[in-house]
Amino acid sequence: MKKTLIALAALGAMAGAANAQSTVTLYGLLDANVGGFKENKSQTVAGVTSLQSVTQTKIDSGGLNGSRWGMRVKEDIGGGMAIVGNLESGFDISNGTSSQGSRLFGRRANVGVAAGFGTVVIGRNTSSYDDVSADHAMMGQTIFDPSNTNNGTNGAVLATAAATPTAANLVAAGADFLNRNTTWVGYASRFDNSIKYSSPVFSGFSGGFMYATGENKTATVSASDTVSANLKYANGPLLVSGGYQNEGFARTAAAKPSLENALLSVAYDFGMAKVGAGFNRAKYKEISATGADVPSQDEWNLSVAVPFGATTLSAGYARSKGDALGQSSGFGVQALYALSKRTTLYAGALSTEAYDLLEARVKAAAPTSDIGKIQTYAVGMRHTF
Repeated sequence: MKKTLIALAALGAMAGAANAQSTVTLYGLLDANVGGFKENKSQTVAGVTSLQSVTQTKIDSGGLNGSRWGMRVKEDIGGGMAIVGNLESGFDISNGTSSQGSRLFGRRANVGVAAGFGTVVIGRNTSSYDDVSADHAMMGQTIFDPSNTNNGTNGAVLATAAATPTAANLVAAGADFLNRNTTWVGYASRFDNSIKYSSPVFSGFSGGFMYATGENKTATVSASDTVSANLKYANGPLLVSGGYQNEGFARTAAAKPSLENALLSVAYDFGMAKVGAGFNRAKYKEISATGADVPSQDEWNLSVAVPFGATTLSAGYARSKGDALGQSSGFGVQALYALSKRTTLYAGALSTEAYDLLEARVKAAAPTSDIGKIQTYAVGMRHTF
């Protein structure tokens, strides 16, 4: 009996050790808000001005962060190495539908290895540019943040307008620019069929790289692949980072259209307040069969966050200006209150204004002057688990 008890104890210890080497973590975030959306448009064609106004009360998802649930897995395999993976599903809490095109794991679906050299994962990943895109934004890229950049302008629409500047195509391109409720052009944040490397931190420095294959190559057309990279320095109250991304769109034998973003961010925590500044350059490359590029949009953002106990007040101003898409500016404010360790109440407002100033070679077929003004305001709750 004594030997049996010793054997059972040994087996129990071995099982406990095995469980300690392999973990599965279930996590999630629920974010819902009630608010309003007001849009005013002014369009002048051949000297005639028309006005449009729409006001909508909304119950929406993802005011501070997109609602999601996911699983992280890790298995230690010895020698300081581990197998890691992440499955993450986004959803709209206002109606229960899946986000990211109704994918099961639209936010992330990857597996790889982590060791002293860093982490390498393959599958569906966030881009390396996305990993540093919010470093300058003291408002955290919420729906009230005027520089919220995760909403890229439709490159295919712009390319069509440049190649064939008919009235209908120009209207579509202008509407795509005017209908955004944030100021910066934006970018795609997630990519299928990608490999991503994230380095460890060396004396405050870290970096990352991602390559997505595109996998739509034909006998005459190259694949619409994407390259993304970042470099970051964080030491005490100072943070400086840079990000680059060139994302490919559907290509032809004559053109390889892509959207290029290059970002520099600086942030400093003074204790009583944290301030940040971001400078980004966005450019559509080879958008037409002529191989022409759209002149770059120069974009910047200034923001500040001030804590008062459990409350944090923040504000930001952003601007995007160029000769191709036009110019836009916006101002946002928000208040966060930590109700508990996992629950945050929030309220905020955002006002943006965009001018459609498509360059002459695109506008020639239908000269117009368009102005779009959008106001967003909401109160909501975020809960993490």
